[in-house]
Amino acid sequence: MRSNDSSQLYHLVRDLTLFGHQALGRIETKDGSNMPHIVWPDGRPCLLANLYMLLLRDRPGRGRRQGLSRRGSKGGTMGEYAAKLSQLVRFCHTNNWDFIHLTDDKFTLFVNSLRSERSSLNPEARKKTETTITAVGRVCLDFLHYVGVFYGDTNFVSEQGTIRATQKDFSISGQDRGKEIKRSYWHHHSFSGGERIKKRNPIPAENIEKLREAVDKAGGSRFLQSRRHCVLAILEQVGPRRGEVVDLRVSEIMKASRMEHPMLKMLNLKQEEDSYRSVPVTHMLLAQLKKHIRLFRNKVIKSKLGKANDHDYFLVSETTGKPVAADLITNEISNLRLIAGIEEQVCSHMFRHSFVTNLFVLLIERHDFENTDDFRKALLSSEKFRMEVMQWTGHKDASSLDHYIDFAFAKVANYARTVSSVHLIRAQEIFDKMLRQLTKRLNAGMPIEQYNVELEKLIELRNKDFESAQHAG
Repeated sequence: MRSNDSSQLYHLVRDLTLFGHQALGRIETKDGSNMPHIVWPDGRPCLLANLYMLLLRDRPGRGRRQGLSRRGSKGGTMGEYAAKLSQLVRFCHTNNWDFIHLTDDKFTLFVNSLRSERSSLNPEARKKTETTITAVGRVCLDFLHYVGVFYGDTNFVSEQGTIRATQKDFSISGQDRGKEIKRSYWHHHSFSGGERIKKRNPIPAENIEKLREAVDKAGGSRFLQSRRHCVLAILEQVGPRRGEVVDLRVSEIMKASRMEHPMLKMLNLKQEEDSYRSVPVTHMLLAQLKKHIRLFRNKVIKSKLGKANDHDYFLVSETTGKPVAADLITNEISNLRLIAGIEEQVCSHMFRHSFVTNLFVLLIERHDFENTDDFRKALLSSEKFRMEVMQWTGHKDASSLDHYIDFAFAKVANYARTVSSVHLIRAQEIFDKMLRQLTKRLNAGMPIEQYNVELEKLIELRNKDFESAQHAG
């Protein structure tokens, strides 16, 4: 298999069993499923790169679990490492250089080559930011350090080594009440120190409305329009990561709809394998998702796969009936942004920032927090409060919520409500938004009889959510 200059240099091995050790005449194995396998551009396996992947397989990941994440259609964190390392593999192959023959000047040339790449959409713009270049460079330095150790040259990548790089240490607050976790990263003089890492801001409410309007302008089948509206509703009201959206199951939607106080079970990425959380949702959201299942999703499954082969995933392809990949979420949001004419950045993760920020605004009101310190103290001192917040957001480390707290207090300044229940406020806000959507559909030609039926149903669901909220509050 020969690769061209633009093709991906790795693929995921879905089913893989690795040798662990031999003891008492028995061979013990370990799971290697979904691990990246890296090749040279001419198709030959890249031995050292794949040995490095095996090393990452056993490197402690999040929550001190063994091995970096391999979950998802792109291989999780290990897939990210493989994508970054592939750029060095291609660079060395192009120049006919072995990894161990790289020098400090040659590594600098590699970094500068990343810097010189241009965007395919705009030749005047750079393809990668300095933040991205540094991230690629750090992974490659870690790999080259392994190459040096493999060849018996422990100083190959070091402060005074062939490649002059330093390893810097830092600490982060762990989950266990302020306990610090030690981490380190590589630094090279070719990396720029001038570009600050930017955190995405929450998506403004007006841009969410523009995206909804763009769904109706985008055209396509009724299936696609319904699916797009469902994706926007899930992103806004549940605050999931895109991989968590595509993992959502029909059975969990139906189970939540039968609850008096609905809790929707969602995959929780960024934590241990097979970790899930239950998020409070409204009957109105569940009704919208069930309508898509009944009118569109199940019909596609029946015609494309057969009812007996239903895989239970909520989001499916209209043409194949198979579950969609996380990239579909990214592509859909990007296309809707262009149709809506939104100039600033819009991505699915900004919905998550908005969800958590709005949640914190409501929690500030509910608990009468006066400042950010009060909120942070509650997270540290109250196990019940911390568990409530973590269950909603899917975070494992309370310190990662700091910037959301700051956003929330900035938003709540000069803004107050007398309603005490978080659930009640959310239910009213969602009702208002869905009522506006219904009115727009009426203005666009919906029959008045259908409008009256859907309005009556919406009010019924709102009242049910209000009743549920009063018990929860």
